[in-house]
Amino acid sequence: MTKVAFIQNTLYEYFGPMYISAVLKQNGHECDLFVTQEEKNLNQSIKEYNPDFLAFSIMSHDHKWALETSAKLKKRFNIPIIFGGAHPTFFPQIINYPGVDIVCVGEGEYALLDLANKFKNVDIRKIPNLWVKEKKEIYRNPVRPLVDSLDSFPFPDRELYYKRYKFLKEFPTKRFITSRGCPYNCTFCFNHVMRQMYKDKGKPVRIRSPENIVEEINHIRKEYGLKTVRFSDDTFTLNHRWLLEFLDVYKKKVNLPFTCLCRANELDEEIVKKMKEANCASTTFGIETGNEELRNKILRKNLTDAQIVNAAKLLRKYKLKFGTYNMIGLPGETIEDAFKTIKINARIKANFPTISIFQPYPGTELARYAIHEGMLEPDFNIGHLGTMHSALKLKNGKELQNLHKFFYLCVTMPWTIPLVKKLIKLPPNRLFKFIYMASYAHRSLISFRLNPIDALKIGLKMRKSLMTD
Repeated sequence: MTKVAFIQNTLYEYFGPMYISAVLKQNGHECDLFVTQEEKNLNQSIKEYNPDFLAFSIMSHDHKWALETSAKLKKRFNIPIIFGGAHPTFFPQIINYPGVDIVCVGEGEYALLDLANKFKNVDIRKIPNLWVKEKKEIYRNPVRPLVDSLDSFPFPDRELYYKRYKFLKEFPTKRFITSRGCPYNCTFCFNHVMRQMYKDKGKPVRIRSPENIVEEINHIRKEYGLKTVRFSDDTFTLNHRWLLEFLDVYKKKVNLPFTCLCRANELDEEIVKKMKEANCASTTFGIETGNEELRNKILRKNLTDAQIVNAAKLLRKYKLKFGTYNMIGLPGETIEDAFKTIKINARIKANFPTISIFQPYPGTELARYAIHEGMLEPDFNIGHLGTMHSALKLKNGKELQNLHKFFYLCVTMPWTIPLVKKLIKLPPNRLFKFIYMASYAHRSLISFRLNPIDALKIGLKMRKSLMTD
């Protein structure tokens, strides 16, 4: 038996650790998880658990924290440390840093199982999906074929989080995924890179059966209580044939309110009507920018203003609330473009619009474009990424960053736009950040169907990062 301790810095349920833990436990191993911000004494918690190795599942925005934390833990415990998740998948060279012994590239369930099975007495240098560092030598292994049937996986191990963190266990909305992979080619995303990585290694887009998903939902409903289901797939509405079948099964066997992500171009009247009948409470789709040329020429979103407006009309016709994802501070974006993004959201009456400052993740086409256009240094340090500021050299960059804080206010109350145009010329300040935090809490209240107390808890948990980023 091998004991694995997952380490993360935010109180959030990640599917990667939960799926890996489920597979490991199914095969006789043990797993635990520690959220650093919630632990009174992380070192003591790890010492008491006494794991065989530590595992970090990280995104690009938190890789700097992971490197700093792993280096300290390596010095303290001197046990192997493995990095997995999106950032190590696309930048396995992170293994060269102190505190990183193994990197998992791509999907990690069976790579980690092989590692756990062989950990104590067999050579681990040839396990597919793993890069392994021994002394000064690095062993780089190719990825294994993708698992074709997602139904073959055990359900995600939510107890990994719930046994320690009551807030997550009692949270009334719980997340589920019905598929893996995305067929689109947006330049700000890594999905197209993932498809290249797994070329000839299996189907990049795979979908669970309706029965398998419903079984998991009803299990969680029975064990932990559940008020709202949130499907977190990149695009829940991708496969119409599957979706229509699933909605029928869901309506008969679950019928809880649910939320999901979609694409505006994938919605038609039949789909929206079926979603409403199956108790869909809301959906969210990406607009990214109100400048159609920027959206399609630079971002390659392949989405027109007409499709966005039509989707919104259908959703309003069937009284389905909807949100939007948007970005500000894109390469080549002007203040006028940013206000176009506000105006299209106001025009379609988005119920809970979301805005983020564009982050140029290295390795994406859009980051390379920003470098080519002189907006980003070729040796750009990904550690400079942050949620409250832009890494690009932009004309009117400070104004765009300020507008980010007022976005939700402007969309929901367009009459504030003239005032905001004046306010964004002021230096960034904490009041603007507070306005953003209050906007986030309000959007969470309606999009996650929360009561005011839960929304306040989310706002308070965000406060530290918002005030210091």
